[in-house]
Amino acid sequence: MSHGEGAPPRARWARFRFSVVGPLLAAPPEPGELRARLEELAGRSWRHPTTGEVVRFGMSTIERWFYMARNEPKDPVRVLERRVRKNAGTQPKVSAALG
Repeated sequence: MSHGEGAPPRARWARFRFSVVGPLLAAPPEPGELRARLEELAGRSWRHPTTGEVVRFGMSTIERWFYMARNEPKDPVRVLERRVRKNAGTQPKVSAALG
């Protein structure tokens, strides 16, 4: 699997996360089967989308990705991108009393 070196890291993460939960979206588990399928995915090793190292993800993390993608009506891949912090690129200020 290519690490998508040309794509920004946020996009690589989105595609990676979608590749993990995509089979659950394409063939939804029967009622009562979701937990077993999530445990199976959590037991696997994956290639980190930016470093290529072997990593594992917890069941709750994969479950969160699944519901995020499933509940997004327009673009289930984009919703899986890493969020940019609201204060990214800003310099925190220290009050004069603390300085």
